[in-house]
Amino acid sequence: MTDEKTPAEEQASSYYFKIAKRFRVLSFILLGVMVAFIITMFSVSRDEITVENLRYFLRYIDTRQAEKTATTDTIVFGDTESIVKFGVYRNGLAVIGHDRVQIFDLTGEEILDINQSNAAPQLLTSDEYMMIYNIGGTTFQLYNSLSKEYEESYPYPIGCAALGDTGAFLLTTRSMEYRSVVHVYNKKFEQIYRWYSPDKHVMDASFRDGDEEFVIAALGTRDDGICYAEIILCQTDREEKRAQFTIEDEIIYRARYTENGGLVLVGGKAVYVYDSEMNLISTVSYGGYTPVMLDSIGELTYFTLNKNIVGSNYTVTVLDSTGTVVYSGDVQGEITRALLQNDAIYLLFDRTVMRISLQTGEQIAKEIAPNCITVEALDDKTLMLCYAEQSKVIDIDSFFFGVTAQE
Repeated sequence: MTDEKTPAEEQASSYYFKIAKRFRVLSFILLGVMVAFIITMFSVSRDEITVENLRYFLRYIDTRQAEKTATTDTIVFGDTESIVKFGVYRNGLAVIGHDRVQIFDLTGEEILDINQSNAAPQLLTSDEYMMIYNIGGTTFQLYNSLSKEYEESYPYPIGCAALGDTGAFLLTTRSMEYRSVVHVYNKKFEQIYRWYSPDKHVMDASFRDGDEEFVIAALGTRDDGICYAEIILCQTDREEKRAQFTIEDEIIYRARYTENGGLVLVGGKAVYVYDSEMNLISTVSYGGYTPVMLDSIGELTYFTLNKNIVGSNYTVTVLDSTGTVVYSGDVQGEITRALLQNDAIYLLFDRTVMRISLQTGEQIAKEIAPNCITVEALDDKTLMLCYAEQSKVIDIDSFFFGVTAQE
């Protein structure tokens, strides 16, 4: 045996040696660039660099993969006091109290904990931001999953707010001269649009997909005292309105876009559905009754009516984006919360949670611990029952149908 290399082996060895040498030189060049960048950053932006910023920078480069499914059945909130709001943000649970803002991932780990005073917090979430504003207060904040990104205060109280799917947002307030002022911002927190009204009060507003258009539902009053709803469709890149019309003797509480650019308006007397050209295509009346609960989420709208003078027998109705009734049925008991999720509506009572199939109308009620504040949906398969000190994560199939989740 001999250790001598053949000409072909020597040629291959020489080739790979050259490649390795080039990579080594490249690594030194990149190291030098990184050092130069760090020195420049500390020299130019010294005032902007804080321990807090560095901590968030290190969290951003965390290599762990985000959990897509729940790996715990209980999320404990610790010593958070006076919890009043819950929401789902970026596949995690947002927990809002009067004194603190927290976000937990699906392992139960706390990923955000900020001391923040909010007297009467309202919570909105989108793919981009989480917004908290104080109803009747003057301050609002925007968060991502790692930090508070923006905070601002107005001279006058905030009425309502809306978040767009790409990061735009708006808030309504008033001024010395105007009864309503709508402030619209882009995702960089720059104010890009304002709408004023001297005599109308904004009840609700929302963005269309893409955030280039938004709808305002305002309340006005005639000289004879009869109220009316004014609906205005505004475009953020121009002053002229895309559409504007009124609904007589009505108050609109919710205004939402449908997938095709139409509108669903949830009022005090009926639900009104418009196509993309703002033609009225459906009106679903409450039959003279006053809805106890109502909302429009995604492509579905629900309302509950108590048609009895005495008792807790409620009629629950769910509509699709065309105003067609997809479910209507009666339930017994005081409903404290309702949640629309794909093909079902979930109703929360004092000691039970009920699932109603929108396809079959089947009602399944399961007993739960008392004093549940709300029910939230993590995804198509998972719900959270939120209490003052913890949240119970439940698998829908196993909880309601006794089906064991498959690995």
